[in-house]
Amino acid sequence: MRKLVSTLTGLEYPFERLEEFAENGEALEVVLPGVERARPRPGLRLWERFAEFLPFKQMEPRASLGEGGTPLVEAGAQLAAFSGLERLLLKNETQNPTWSFKDRGSLACVFMAQELGEPTLATISTGNMGHSIAAYAARADLKALVFVPEFAPSEKLLAMTIHGAAVIRVRAPDYALMKRAVLGLAKEFNLRIVSGNGPIRVEGYKLTAFELYEQTRGELPDYVAVPTSACGHIRGLFKGFRELLAAGLIRHLPRMIVVQAANNSPIVSAIKQGVKHVIPFTNFHTVAEAITSGNPMGGDEIIAKARAHGWLAEDATEAEILEAQRQFAQAGWFVEPATATTLCAVRKLRQAGRIAAEQSVLLMLTGAGLKDLGALQHQPFNVIESNLDTLRRDLERAHPRSLWR
Repeated sequence: MRKLVSTLTGLEYPFERLEEFAENGEALEVVLPGVERARPRPGLRLWERFAEFLPFKQMEPRASLGEGGTPLVEAGAQLAAFSGLERLLLKNETQNPTWSFKDRGSLACVFMAQELGEPTLATISTGNMGHSIAAYAARADLKALVFVPEFAPSEKLLAMTIHGAAVIRVRAPDYALMKRAVLGLAKEFNLRIVSGNGPIRVEGYKLTAFELYEQTRGELPDYVAVPTSACGHIRGLFKGFRELLAAGLIRHLPRMIVVQAANNSPIVSAIKQGVKHVIPFTNFHTVAEAITSGNPMGGDEIIAKARAHGWLAEDATEAEILEAQRQFAQAGWFVEPATATTLCAVRKLRQAGRIAAEQSVLLMLTGAGLKDLGALQHQPFNVIESNLDTLRRDLERAHPRSLWR
């Protein structure tokens, strides 16, 4: 029988449990008996092909917005040279319907709501997840309720409201306190409020691992680098890899790379210092606004997994993040700053000798650059102002004779 189990001490709860974390604060994980016997089967959609790995009793195709099927591509010579890695791959989750990886988790939330007859999708988000939940609620004819911190970018708020979501912007000393306060209201209001580390969203995120299995024909990369905030994404990816291994479909687990901004690195700092608990960050600012959980609930589990499985961890300074965003853009990918953290992190790990040049490394491109246009104020804005009288001269400046053929 499907159930929820706390990830460190093994406390068990019903699958339908409304509260997202155990009473002791641990993250919860779906346990589905017999997953070692699960096998992919024919199906048009990814979640149909891997239905035996999923806990939902009904999965309505009309709930989908066409998420998944995102490209796995070689990073190319420019990014490979910048990183110092010969085998650099990109998983471009910005091509999901709302331009981020969050859509896979939102689909799982819809499946859960439809199965239990819940009329509302509620979430806490800095932006990307709120946008995604709003879109998927609209698609499934459900209500959407989104709690956001006061620093959430206006582009993301507009995206939520145009889908019809009710948005509550909460002023609080920091995002972690806000998240705990909102989650504490779930039982009182009989409302399933999901955060980025909830067990149901994790079931959606693990679909990316199954997709990578298909795209690589089972030959998964040595490392997978993930921008990490609430911890659900990296947890879901690794859960998918673990289930593939348990089912005998892959031969080894990729090692994860936990990536955070240096200005807010509660998990990376703990891993680097060799401690078992999250090191909380408060009163910080980072251009990587999509990864701003300063004291993530369930973060201790990620630290424990890093120690058990030999994961790597690295942070990125503000200057490094902006430089990496430029490097991505000049190679053809316009990503938000949170995504850019992965490129500078793996570069630093390579320079430190933690990753060999010939090892394969996959970067998760988690969100598109259009998600946070405000961050572009920190980037150069090179536009030649011209008019009809100076057009010829200005063109020669932009396209000098040395480039003519």
